[in-house]
Amino acid sequence: MESMTGYAFIEQSTTQFTFSVEIKSLNSKYIETYVNLPRVIRTEEDALARMLKSSFERGKIELTIDIYDWQETRPVSINGAVIEKYYKELSEIHRRLNVVKPLDFESILGLEGVTTKEKSSISGRSMALINECISRAVKTAVKMRRVEALSINADITDSIDSIARNCSEIKKMSADNAKSKMSNLRDKIAELCGNLADQSRIQTEIALMADKLDINEEIIRLNDHIKKFKSVQKQKGQIGKTLDFLSQEMFREINTIASKSNSSNIAHAVVDVKNHIDKIREHCRNVV
Repeated sequence: MESMTGYAFIEQSTTQFTFSVEIKSLNSKYIETYVNLPRVIRTEEDALARMLKSSFERGKIELTIDIYDWQETRPVSINGAVIEKYYKELSEIHRRLNVVKPLDFESILGLEGVTTKEKSSISGRSMALINECISRAVKTAVKMRRVEALSINADITDSIDSIARNCSEIKKMSADNAKSKMSNLRDKIAELCGNLADQSRIQTEIALMADKLDINEEIIRLNDHIKKFKSVQKQKGQIGKTLDFLSQEMFREINTIASKSNSSNIAHAVVDVKNHIDKIREHCRNVV
């Protein structure tokens, strides 16, 4: 069993810059990947998305990489032809306007097109270190998902065991409840009709009541769902949806039991079962 909630954050420095890798994993019906990259490594987006899909079976997975504190100075190139053109044009303007102050050559360097900075590029060594940190972050997030799944599984097991115990008690109470109801029916008929009562009609009414009160089929199906649920718990891979479906089936059976049983004791046990099923379904939404 694996949870869909996980997190990892790693910060590292190269000879070029400092960077961070962050992975967030949240609940989702399917596998969803979101990759947020700085412009300088945007071309890696598709490859990283495929890597995430191969590393996580289900969930909303978000990978964010930030690059900052560049250590390298980007090379600057100067366009001599542009400087010469600027200088000639400005000198002519100075001459026509009779400007006494000499032309400030340094001011030309700030004009558009005179200087250009090369684009930042990541070395192979820096990219390799980023990929290494991504792999470490993925392993950390997966490990966190598995550790959280241990507590989820333990809580689910407690709830399913409690449901099984309640199911056994409900079966016992149902048998006693049916006997009590039929005995009361006989006593009331005897009180009202005495020896005049039609015994065959009494037996028919008792049989109808017994059928209405009988929850044996529901108990059997509920126990089957519990057995199947425990079996799926031990399986690997994506089991969350299956467990959620089985818990829905358990809820359907316990609802039928509640509608058939006219007993406060059974009603209290049913409420407890429903509470545990709700807990299980909540957990299943966070299971891969």
